Amino acid sequence: MRYFIFSLFIFLSITSFGQKNIFVRGTIIDSETKQPIALAHIKIHNQNIITKTDEQGAFNMYFYAQKRTTLVISHTSYQTTYEVVNAEKDTLNLTINLEKKTVELTTFTVEDNSKPIAVFKSVEISIADYEFSKDNFIFIAYEKNPAKDSKLYLVDKQQTILATHFIPCEPVELYTDYLGNINLICKKAIYRIEISNQNQITLYKLPLEDFYQLIKPVIDTLGKSIIFSDFLQQFPRFKYYAFNTEDTTMSIIKEVVHKDMDWQYQYEYYDLNNAEKQFAKRMAKKYKDYDKHDIAAAMTGFASNFMYEEVYAPLFIINDTIHIFDHYENEIAKFIYDTVPTTNVAIDYHIQQNGSKWKKQLFMDELNGDIYALFLKQGYFILKKINTQTGSVISETKLQHQFVSKIKIKEGYVYYTYKPQQTLQKKFLFKEKL
Repeated sequence: MRYFIFSLFIFLSITSFGQKNIFVRGTIIDSETKQPIALAHIKIHNQNIITKTDEQGAFNMYFYAQKRTTLVISHTSYQTTYEVVNAEKDTLNLTINLEKKTVELTTFTVEDNSKPIAVFKSVEISIADYEFSKDNFIFIAYEKNPAKDSKLYLVDKQQTILATHFIPCEPVELYTDYLGNINLICKKAIYRIEISNQNQITLYKLPLEDFYQLIKPVIDTLGKSIIFSDFLQQFPRFKYYAFNTEDTTMSIIKEVVHKDMDWQYQYEYYDLNNAEKQFAKRMAKKYKDYDKHDIAAAMTGFASNFMYEEVYAPLFIINDTIHIFDHYENEIAKFIYDTVPTTNVAIDYHIQQNGSKWKKQLFMDELNGDIYALFLKQGYFILKKINTQTGSVISETKLQHQFVSKIKIKEGYVYYTYKPQQTLQKKFLFKEKL
């Protein structure tokens, strides 16, 4: 465990020296009247960095430079705009024009938000997984066998296939990392997906071990800090850390402990016979990162037991405040300035389930910071919106299709894949209004 933290610390220290910070000062205006637009949302594409304009249409943002950084500007009365920023400068001053949404009175269609909307459907391919890429989608899709004939598809909102690319491995899922890069996770390989301005797909192979040790543990960025954890599936406890890229210091934000599992985990050592205990002690001395309890749990296969429950306490950054949903202390632990605790909020949605089963999964709508908890009842998923100020459930949305998969939330909609039971229909992508 200590080796894992040390390796990540060295990696972040090295990369932070070559990582440039960009400060953006901007104004959002109406393209016709040139008047400032208040309450427009500005978001770093595929990152959890969001702000909004004041009454004068002004905003400020601070983020790390990437190979290509895109601002997403949205407003209920204007068309969403994408602005690619120049990463060569440290400070940028932008004036961004938004065009008003047009309403055609002669011919129009009414979208019934009370019913599921088919985002993409095809008689030829089934969708195994998907990710959002600006206004488009990236699919892992296949015709017959997902292990043998899967391809990557770039698809727009009109369901037009813009590009395809063969997959050189057995795909598992798509994963967006903390820098907004979309990655193709395969059973024995990892590929970075790049989409050019001409909508061409290119794959770059990444070192497998480095990806899981140095990239996936990083959750998000906040100001000048990188937020990460030392979570490993086989341990019933883990810590969140903040790495300051300016002075390269690392601080512990919070330790999360699954108390029931941790007690049993520690007891595994005492359940060994004398010879096994001596062996556990010798291995602990040899492998300095682990103690005798860790070795004992590995010897007994503790984490492989069907009764083992993986610790789940996700972290979200909402309005520059860290929110850790600690389901074992029954609270939302909040922190400002990375590690300064503020008032905690009690939660019980995971305890008071009212006949539905909590699926130990939370989602955040990055547009507005809304948090949803996922429940299952009689084959139907239910999304319960959590008030992060009170910890209470303030609304519920029951999905209309049964046994859906790959649930994700974006901009007030829940997306999922669905194939009607006992039919030959392919698996489509749907969305429902939250």
